[in-house]
Parts: sequence; structure tokens; C-alpha cells
Amino acid sequence: MNYSTRKYAVAMLSLAVLSQSIAFGAYAAAGSSAGKAATAAVSTLEGLGAVSLKSGVSVKLLDAALQPQESGNMITYTLNYVNGSNSNVSLIDYFSKVTTSSGAVIQGKPVTGSAAIKSIPANSSQSVTYYVNAGKAAKITGVRIALYGWDFSQTNYQKKLGMFTIPGSYSVATARGQSKKLVLAGMPVISKAESLQIVKANGKVYARVGISFANSGTKVLKDTGLKGYLISSGGSRFELNAAPADYQIQPKEQRTVQYLADIPSYTKTDNMSLQFVQEDSELQLNLPVAEYKLPAAQSPNFTVPANAVAKLKVANHTIETQLASAAVYSEDNLAKWSLKFRVRNTGNQAVTIPAYPFSLTTAEGYSYPVSNKALAGLSLKPLEERVVELSAELPLKLNQGVLQLQMNEPAEEGRIAFPAAYYQIPYSLQPNHLLATEYPVQNSLGTFVVKLESVERLPWSDRDQVVTKISLRNSGSTNVQLPALTALLKAGDLDISGSAQMVIEGSKSQLAPQETAVLYITGNLPYSYQLTKLKVILQYPSEETQANFLTLFTSQVENTLRTVAAGQPFRLELAGKKAEILERQSRIYPGTDSKLIYTELVMTNEELRKTQPAQLVGYYRTPDRQYFEAVISQSAAALNPKEKSLVTVWSKLPPEINASDLTLFLGEGIAEGKLTTPGAVPAAYIQTVGLGLSPANPAPQPSLQKLDLFPYSLSVNQVTATMPEDRESIEVQMNYRLTRSEQYVAEANEHKLVAELIDPFGQPSEQLLPLGDGPAGAGATGSLSFPLNNKAYKALNGGTVRLNIYDEFQGKRILLGNETYAVIYERPAPKKAEGE
Repeated sequence: MNYSTRKYAVAMLSLAVLSQSIAFGAYAAAGSSAGKAATAAVSTLEGLGAVSLKSGVSVKLLDAALQPQESGNMITYTLNYVNGSNSNVSLIDYFSKVTTSSGAVIQGKPVTGSAAIKSIPANSSQSVTYYVNAGKAAKITGVRIALYGWDFSQTNYQKKLGMFTIPGSYSVATARGQSKKLVLAGMPVISKAESLQIVKANGKVYARVGISFANSGTKVLKDTGLKGYLISSGGSRFELNAAPADYQIQPKEQRTVQYLADIPSYTKTDNMSLQFVQEDSELQLNLPVAEYKLPAAQSPNFTVPANAVAKLKVANHTIETQLASAAVYSEDNLAKWSLKFRVRNTGNQAVTIPAYPFSLTTAEGYSYPVSNKALAGLSLKPLEERVVELSAELPLKLNQGVLQLQMNEPAEEGRIAFPAAYYQIPYSLQPNHLLATEYPVQNSLGTFVVKLESVERLPWSDRDQVVTKISLRNSGSTNVQLPALTALLKAGDLDISGSAQMVIEGSKSQLAPQETAVLYITGNLPYSYQLTKLKVILQYPSEETQANFLTLFTSQVENTLRTVAAGQPFRLELAGKKAEILERQSRIYPGTDSKLIYTELVMTNEELRKTQPAQLVGYYRTPDRQYFEAVISQSAAALNPKEKSLVTVWSKLPPEINASDLTLFLGEGIAEGKLTTPGAVPAAYIQTVGLGLSPANPAPQPSLQKLDLFPYSLSVNQVTATMPEDRESIEVQMNYRLTRSEQYVAEANEHKLVAELIDPFGQPSEQLLPLGDGPAGAGATGSLSFPLNNKAYKALNGGTVRLNIYDEFQGKRILLGNETYAVIYERPAPKKAEGE
């Protein structure tokens, strides 16, 4: 056909369309017998053969489908043109018409994806998909598709070249267990209906259809462009949603995609099928692509027995999940559940866990949310296993013995949340952790054995502090990196987390297999508070939230303090600050309105290196548990191994307190996660020991030849008292030697040596002996003068003075010794007579 003829043919196309009904009458009779023969002979479109368009050019019907729509039921069919000639074939020379089951004849139009195909190149083939609006026609079987070419020798210029009649035995749907070839996003894909599950949950009925896609192309298939419908045997249609909606299929990868629908409970679920349609945005139509007969519906059991493992699919990978443990405790009419959830990647590639929604469902039918932040987005390497903690709160009045942890498939907003697994929760009250008892702990960082070593309650200013000592052993086979832990503390119903302090002995940040870390956690509470139970939660930062590391609950809150008998040493065992402490002496400084208890301690560095000692914190305690805060003075200087320092401790007491019955409680100060050094301000103290004391004041010495005020020693060498005749004064001169021991490293001494002179009339006069840090060793000599003046001295011609030496501390004194000296009465030499 030449160019002018083609133009004429196009012009005549409208006329041909108007004569379709007449043409149908002419062609129906001619083609009816052939159609019946074809129907009897074939049961699939493959057996319909080909229609010859001209020499070397033929066409086959590949598929046909019907899609019900509001605007009319849409029939699509695909013709495959095979050009075996040596020249191009223009498709404008050929067209097709559809005769529907209701008798209407409609010319097919190419869908948008095929509209650009205008010719078939020489020695090639090309598929073109057409559509017609079949109105209310409800069947695809019996439909006839006739092929025409332009022939101007014919009355209506059209020549019928052949016809395909869709057999009555033909099913649009792919048979069960059979696959179908599709072209999606330009890539060849083999599809197959794998499963149909019907699930009743939360008062609704859900259907889940599994369709496998095998990407035979060379690019990633990111969007199939398909929209699915679940079709019941009665013809009801339910829109399906892919879960997840953003799946990807790699080249040569096969993946099963799940499609979900919410269906009425009365829907018959036998002989269901799935239809895929594709939106033609230009035509604003949904065009049928494929239909599948679905396998028999199954009702899966999502219940996972207690301690059992459930295997789930994540992005075509298998993961193991398990509710490892569950514990509950009551508080404020609430049951507070703590759930350990284990997940393991059993595949050979890394997998990221999606945001599975969790909830706790009760026997009464209530559902309560469970936070999934600890699990959502968790990345697992091949064979990696993690344990995360989930928590939930329920009213205590509900039955806690019959609960389920429901885990749903991740769903986009407004879409169906299909069940993934229902874990049976064994009812178990939160264990009461006993002292000195080992308990296994598993979390996302590893496996451990935890032991509650001790619980101590001690004074802290006007409050009390509770100190919990916990040992944590790495029971796994690999090193564990400890995170930056923080502590939450609950003393009964009282939250004391705001005052919590924590120290890890030796500041350990990593545990080798079977290695143990010792943790001290402190918190403050009112001293009158009756403590009956204690809960400790250790947490660490995990993305945008705090993850639980371990939880301990105990009702064993009695004091477990160590005590040491008077005169016995005790050791501070914290790594890096190990030391031995021994009472050197304790004294009681008397007073009218108050008195002082004073203790000297010798601290010996037990480390193998030069070490700065820990800051001590102390309290004196009476037998009836009255506590008196101690003032402690110690040197901040670092000590060599076995080097000793002198530590002074004192406190002011009411006069009625029997200081001989006191016990000194000493601990090491902590602040900001570490031990404090002398001079720093501690926020709490740990490693406390009760030290029995032996307070004893030295008996006053009857001689001043050698007096001890450690580390000083005083010797009064000579005291002279002279009184000139007829004078109103006595002159006293005291010569002494003062030495200082260098046996111990000590802070500046706060003691004072007071020399008190009592004149013959009993009147006192005082002088201070300077201590300072002057010469030591052989000693420093010095002298003091006591100028005494009294008119009454004129009446004396002799007498004695007494010298008292006192140890003065914080304004209170202890007499160290005294001695009496004669007053020398000096008469002037007689005057010589003149001339002698």
C-alpha cells in the first residue's frame, strides 16, 4: 500500500467503526463454526495457533484478561507480531476487533505502554497490548478477537484475516502451582502464587497472600507497579497491600512478597484467586496484568509456646526470635513487666530488624503497648545474636497469669498490621535477688553472671545513703565492651535515682571471658525512711533511648557492714587505691558544754606503685546508732609503696555521750564515677568498715623531760624563776628542745602546745610553743619568758611556780605533764662602806 492509499485508509477508519455492528453479523456466521472447532480443540491460548497477516508475517494471541471497573469491565489482550520478511511491517495497515460475550463488537486500542509501537522491524517480533471497554460483559471465555487489514476491494474496505476465540475451558488465572512470565519495569520476571493464609485477630479477619517474584533481569526491581486484588469464588474483590511496600528484588533473586487484605468474616475462602492490575495513568484505567488461582487457604498458628523459638522472614532472610524471660513486680496498682527478647540472624548476610509493633494482650481482651525502640533498626551480622529488654505496664487487677506478647508485621500508617508471632508469657514474679547468690543475665551486649555482694545503709549529712555492691562476670566466650552505664534506684516506692552515684572498680571498660567487674551504686534517702526493698536498674545509651543492661530487685536490705576489732588493721581493697589502715591512738578532749573524740590513723600504701590515697569519709557511731559526722584531715601527697601517712579524725560530741563506746565508720569518697582524692568534695562513700576504737588519754607526766605530742616530742631542759628583793616581778625563763618525727607523711598539724605557768599565788600565765615545720632530727632549741608582775610579790622571799604543758585541739585541752620549780629570791649584794 502506497502513502496516499494509507492516508485514505486512515480517513476511512471512522466509517469502519460505524459499520462494526453490520460487519459482526457478516463475520459471525463465517467464523462461528471455526470458533466452535477452536474451542473444542484447545484449552489454552497456546493452542489457538497463529493468524497470517501476509506472506512471512503472522500474529499470535498471548493472553487475555478481564478487569471489572466502575466505568465498565475492561478486557485486555496481547498480540505478538512476528515479522519474518525482509522489510518493516507497519501496524497502521492492521487492526483488531473484540466481540464480547454479550455480542458487542469493539475495536481494540493499544495501552499507553504499547502506543509508541508503530511497526515491526524485519526479521523480528513485537508484543502489543490492547484494551476495550466491554461494558457489563462479565466473562472472558467465548470472546472473539478478529484480525483485519485494509482492503479497498471490499465493501467496507476491511478484510478479515483471522480470528481467535477464547475457549470456554480457558481460565484467565494461572493454575495452582504454576508460574507466569511477566514483564515488570522492563525486566522479565517469573511469578507464582505461593500461599494464602486466613487469620482471625483483634476481632477481624485478615488474608495474606504470598507471591514469589524471580527477577530474571540485570537490574534491581524496585517497583513492580502492580496493584493486587483478592477475588472470592463469588466474585467479591478486596484490595491488597504489599507488606512491606518498599521491597526490592535483586537481579537473579527470588523473593516472596506478602500482600494483605482485611476481609469480612462471612467471606468464603475456598477457590480464591489473586489478580494483578497496572494503572495506565494516561488512560486513567487499571489494566489487568495477571491472575492466579491461589492455594487452599490455611489458618496459621502464630502462638509460640513459652521458651520456644519462632523463625521469621526479614528481607528474604531468616531470623530466630524468642521470649527469653519475663518478670513482673507490682507498684502503684500496676504490674510492671520486664521482657527479655532474643533475636538471632541465621543467614549469611547482615540484616536490619524492622520496627515490629509489640503489645501485651490479656485474657480479658485488653491490649497494652510495648515499646519496640530497643529492637527497631537493630542491625545483626550473620549468626549474631542480641537480647533486648521490652517493658510494659498493666493494671494489677487484670489476670497476669494468661498473657501474650503479640508481635505484628511492620505496617505503614493506615495499613494492616498482620500478626508475626504470639509469644506465651510465663507468669513469674520478679525474682528476689539474694545476697551472695549468682544469677545469669543475658542482654544485647552478652551473657553475664551477676551477684549482689552487699547492701549497706550509712549516714550522709542529714540523710542516709544506701550502697549496693554488685559483681558482674562475663560468662561468654568473647570480650565484652562495657558501655557508659548509668543507674536508676528505687528504694521501695521512693525513686532516688536523682542522687545516684556509680563507680566501677578499676574503671574497667572491657571484660575478658570469665573476668569480673565490681560495681558500687549509691543513692540518698531520708534517714527515717523504712527501707524494705531495693531495685537497681543499670542502663546505657542506645541510639535515641536508654537500654536496660540489668535489673536487680532485693528485699535483703539489712546492713552488711564489715567491722574490725579495736587495735586490728583493715584494708581498702579498691584497685589503684589499696591501703591498710590502723588506729594509732584515740583521745577524748573534755569540755563543759561539749567534748571531742579524736583519732589518729596510720594509712599504708599497699599498691606497687606511687599512689595518691583515696579521700576518706567517716562517722562516729554510738551503740544506739547515733551518728556524728567526722572531720578528716589527710595529706594529698602521693605515697610510695609501703610508705605511711598520718590521718586525723575528730568530731564534737555532747557531754553525755560515752565516747569510750564509739565505733568509727570509714569509707572511700566517690564523685562523678570515680574515687575522690584528698581535698576533693565527695558525693558519697563506699567500701565502709566499722573500726573499733581504744580511746585513752595519756596520764600527765610528773616531769617535763620528755613529752609526746606525735609527731612532736618536747623536752623542757631548764626552767629558772628569779624574784629580786623588793621587786613586784618574777622572771621565769624556760629552755626547751622540740623535735619532729618524719616517720609519717602528714598534713599540717592542727594541735597547739600550750605552756601554762602558775605563780606562787596560783595565778596562770600562758605561752604557745610554736610547732610549725621547722628543723627536726636532732631537734630545735628555744626558750620562752614569762614576765610575772604582782605587787604582792614584795611580801615574798621565796616560793614555787608550776609549769603545765597542754595539748590543745579545737580549743579543748589535755594535760601532758607538769613540774614545779623553786623561785630564787635574789637579794642585792651589800654595799661596801666608804673607804673599804
